Amino acid sequence: MIALKIVKNGSFMSKILAGDAFDSFLLEEARIRMAVTWDIDGHLNEQFYPADVWKDPEQRPYDRTQWKEIRPYIYDIIKGKQAPSSFHFVLMLKPEHVTALLEQAGESQLDAFVQSFLITVRFSDSVMTIITGTAYKSFTLDKSADTLWDKSLQKFLTSRQIDFELMS
Repeated sequence: MIALKIVKNGSFMSKILAGDAFDSFLLEEARIRMAVTWDIDGHLNEQFYPADVWKDPEQRPYDRTQWKEIRPYIYDIIKGKQAPSSFHFVLMLKPEHVTALLEQAGESQLDAFVQSFLITVRFSDSVMTIITGTAYKSFTLDKSADTLWDKSLQKFLTSRQIDFELMS
């Protein structure tokens, strides 16, 4: 796990809310504090979908909403003259990207242990941070997946021209 401080909040906000830079993620949860607090659970609601859609992996490939589908609504909540007092988003890398990342790194054996790679994006006191995390399917002493995800996220941010500093 690492913590990164985003250097240019405005640029980052446009990339995460108005651009497609984070469309390879799913939303686990979001909390936005403004005049009221908005809590968003990223898990899809089975009762909302017809049974044939819910059971069809072509129509509903994930059990959480895709960031690209929810971000316009979150953008609508946040946009305006006054910034939120705080917010946090917990995003999960889509499962197929987790598998691909592990395979590219020659660590495909870790696929049996890694459930997901996560980032928590926090904004509070005018400071934007990203914290990495790894959710495991079962216990392991091997933390090479954590290291791989930390380095991969830094490359991801750099490739999208998102300036950051490692926090100690």
